[in-house]
Amino acid sequence: MSLRPVFQFGIVIVCGILCVANCVETVRAEDALEAQIDFQKDVQPFFNDYCGTCHNPDDQIAGLDLEQFQSVESVTTERGTWQKILHVLNTKEMPPEDEAQPSEEQRKAITQWIDLELKSFDCTKIDNPGRVTIRRLNRVEYNNTIRDLMGVDFQPADDFPSDDVGYGFDNIGDVLSMSPLLMEKYLSAAEKIVETAIWAEDPYQAPRKSFEGAEMQQDRGGRAIGKFRSLVSMGEVFTEHEFAADGDYLVICEAYGKQAGPDPPKMEFRIDGKAVETVNVTAVAESPGYYEIRLPVTAGKHRVGVAFLNDYYKPKHEDPKLRGDRNLYICNVAIQGPIETTPQELPETHKRLVFCDLSEGEDPLKCAHAILDQFISRAFRRPATEDEIKNFMRLGYKIIEDGGTSEQALRVVFKAILISPQFLFRIEFNEASEKDEQDRALNDYELASRLSYWLWSSMPDDELFELAGKGELSKPLVLEAQIRRMLADPKSSALVENFAGQWLQLRSLTEAAPNKDIFSEFDDELRLAMRRETEMFFAAAIRENLSILDFLDGKFTYVNERLAKHYGLEGVSGPEFRRVSLEGTQRAGVLTQASILTITSDPTRTSPVKRGKWILDNILASPPLPPPPDVPLLSEDADAVASGTLRQRFEIHRSNPACISCHEKMDPLGFGFENFDAIGRWRTKDSGFDVDASGTLPDGQTFNGPAELLTILKASRGEFSRCLTEKMLTYALGRGLEYYDKCAVDSICEALAKDDYKFTTMFLEIAKSDPFRNRRNSPGDKK
Repeated sequence: MSLRPVFQFGIVIVCGILCVANCVETVRAEDALEAQIDFQKDVQPFFNDYCGTCHNPDDQIAGLDLEQFQSVESVTTERGTWQKILHVLNTKEMPPEDEAQPSEEQRKAITQWIDLELKSFDCTKIDNPGRVTIRRLNRVEYNNTIRDLMGVDFQPADDFPSDDVGYGFDNIGDVLSMSPLLMEKYLSAAEKIVETAIWAEDPYQAPRKSFEGAEMQQDRGGRAIGKFRSLVSMGEVFTEHEFAADGDYLVICEAYGKQAGPDPPKMEFRIDGKAVETVNVTAVAESPGYYEIRLPVTAGKHRVGVAFLNDYYKPKHEDPKLRGDRNLYICNVAIQGPIETTPQELPETHKRLVFCDLSEGEDPLKCAHAILDQFISRAFRRPATEDEIKNFMRLGYKIIEDGGTSEQALRVVFKAILISPQFLFRIEFNEASEKDEQDRALNDYELASRLSYWLWSSMPDDELFELAGKGELSKPLVLEAQIRRMLADPKSSALVENFAGQWLQLRSLTEAAPNKDIFSEFDDELRLAMRRETEMFFAAAIRENLSILDFLDGKFTYVNERLAKHYGLEGVSGPEFRRVSLEGTQRAGVLTQASILTITSDPTRTSPVKRGKWILDNILASPPLPPPPDVPLLSEDADAVASGTLRQRFEIHRSNPACISCHEKMDPLGFGFENFDAIGRWRTKDSGFDVDASGTLPDGQTFNGPAELLTILKASRGEFSRCLTEKMLTYALGRGLEYYDKCAVDSICEALAKDDYKFTTMFLEIAKSDPFRNRRNSPGDKK
């Protein structure tokens, strides 16, 4: 099937993506001559003949619709795709072997043109730092932020719904949605957090003793009626109670009145026969009411009573509305206390958050204002506005007006702050400028948040806030010093757990399930040791500012006795991890660590395909195309297993023309690690046959065994440097990279190469980069 008329405009498409509009023929004439390409005579026939069958709007093999790439600008805007196309042409992965093939001259001419276009990318003409979608805190960030904001470390987000993943990470703004269920979780978590962090008096938690009306004594004027006691004329219902200690107590009486005359029944609370307080009982029999007083009482036995004061009996009053018999009915009396007005020792979180006295002093409102100013500023990660402070103070006033204490009001206000979008989301507002510029530099508070959530997965600390407040954080030397400080801080372990855990896919180790009949030694203790090894290796790379190339061939690792035995290393005893040399062994870097080897295996055997794909994805940034549909699975029956090594069976499997193009790229990388079984143990035999760990890469390089393959991979340091840089920049920004980020990536990689690929250099260069320090304004989110 021939390509559609779009190709009549000079489309340059290799295996599905190359388009050039007819106007480009004149504009790019010099470049075309350099690449020895004539659009009319060479390009159109090439793509009609070799790409049109598979990559058209109807078939869209590998999900590619060529009509979406109809201009030479697509080389810039879809740069990653064009680079892949250039790669598959250079390595002859495309067109597939069972399709018509171009001559070497044709292939060379096309690849030269693509290469020329890719190299013509002019960074001086690209001025777009990109913009990040307003981001919700993910579960890890929420837990860590609560820890640092409140001083409460009980992981409230652990039962939240899982965060979605984009571009390989769960901190990407575009996928962090807010569901009704998640909002309910935030509400519940906020309540638990403030109750734990802030002490507030709750008298109803004190010891309580209740007396039914009928079991109490009465001096006159009534009698027991069921569980109640009536007062039909003025009199008192009372009981004797032993008060355990000096202190404040609540006396709570459930009562109702038979209403008559102009006034409701008046009930007087008494202690030892002395009046304390009088209340009007407006409740009726259908709905008794609760009436309470609070009073200080000394320890010992005291008489507690309630009295009826205003008896009324006028059944023949001249005004029918005033006729009747007024009575009082006592349902029960409860005594609660002693009430602790202040605990002997306030929680440390309370002392830190409530740093002045809300109930005493010359100006409690000034104290409340100061508390909210500090808390809102830290929670919102920027200075609080006066309107924000006043609005939250008004909420507190309502709680106090309804009878709450200052601390109870503060709990409600803090809860409201913790469910505010300003806390739950990381927001970078547009800022108007006189020139109405599209781009702007982040202010120092925004920069502080970008740094802290990148390196710590948490809010900025006091030092970052202080520097931001002074406007000094954005100064180059100050910024560099802060990055070095933050990487040395224990909180940088979040970078290990969250960046490394997702880049290296260590989180998948939790679900790994090697077959216990085949790998009986695998258990949770070994699983944990595997992950710990890789995390400690990554942490050492940060802490010691190692070369990123050590991820490929570093001759050291961290093991305890269990993992050392698994690796066949001697001289290690005990559960503690320690650093050991790998000199003289076949292991080096992360690719030979059991964590990576296990997650890239099947339950019953190794998987060269998974291992090869993992390397292409995470080391070389060259992921293969998705497999074609209906690819038959590798036979796993007993006869097949006995017929030869896994490699031999794969040779038969990959002979399928639909599979070979991708397998030629993946399989050699995976087979290079065949000496390691499905849980990372060294072996020389597979099903009784000698393991063959040799291979030939698409570019013709050969190797025999993992050590030689690692040497080749280290030699491709430029590809690995770019891969790691792109992944780290994606994680730091919280968005996928776009074509306009190429210049920043190039600059970071260049600085890495000049500094012997030191890990800290990557962090410093990312922090100085245009996309990290700036943002593009958008009319959709103006403040």
